[in-house]
Amino acid sequence: MPWKNGKKWVYSITYDEGCEDLLRYALPIHRKYGVPGHLALVSSQIGVPRNLPGSSYDKMMILSKEQIHELVKEGWGVSCHSMTHCGVTLNNAETEVVQARRVIEETLDMEVRMFCVPGDNNGHSGALKYAPIAGFTSILTIYDRVNTRETDLLSLGRVPLHTEYPAPFFSVYDPYKRIHQAIDLEGWIIDYCHCPMPDKPIHPAKDCTTQELEQRFATVRSVGGEDVWIAEPNEVVNWVLEQKK
Repeated sequence: MPWKNGKKWVYSITYDEGCEDLLRYALPIHRKYGVPGHLALVSSQIGVPRNLPGSSYDKMMILSKEQIHELVKEGWGVSCHSMTHCGVTLNNAETEVVQARRVIEETLDMEVRMFCVPGDNNGHSGALKYAPIAGFTSILTIYDRVNTRETDLLSLGRVPLHTEYPAPFFSVYDPYKRIHQAIDLEGWIIDYCHCPMPDKPIHPAKDCTTQELEQRFATVRSVGGEDVWIAEPNEVVNWVLEQKK
């Protein structure tokens, strides 16, 4: 069975944290290639400088409610990236998952049905237990894999769009990463990064440059042609849920 409108595979991209600099550096590239974006937002850190000491993105300004709504009008989507980004455990999941959904929806005045695991995948098990309690219908992880129509929506993989993996691998940026696998599987790629910058990434193992972002979009468009459905992740999840009714 094909994807929406008979498309053979799907491409999406997400940005963790929702840095305001996305408006300056990434948004023009999205508009050029007609690619909707997606923001994984920490519920307690919207419209303020990011407060996570030790992070490469600490003190960077986070998009405001008004800026987020303007992006949503352009087709962008939103997920909840926990309450504080401290990492989800069974001990704190009531706050980091359940309360986090209430806070982000009240702050943004919009429904948020997707959860994005913060930090590493160690928080996935806690999120799996509490996401249904909170009313989330899907979870984004950082398992590097292609999703299919049969993938559990509470265990969606994301492909890192990064300049260089850390030691001991040092793998370099590949604009074709997992595209041909997605085509063969008739699958769904969800890329993720943080805030692409010109010429040099903020952190090479967590981000790409704007040049690499544009190269990725151009490759998706040229290789995918009419066969690729380029969609915001919530749109894809909603479509999958509709097919299951």
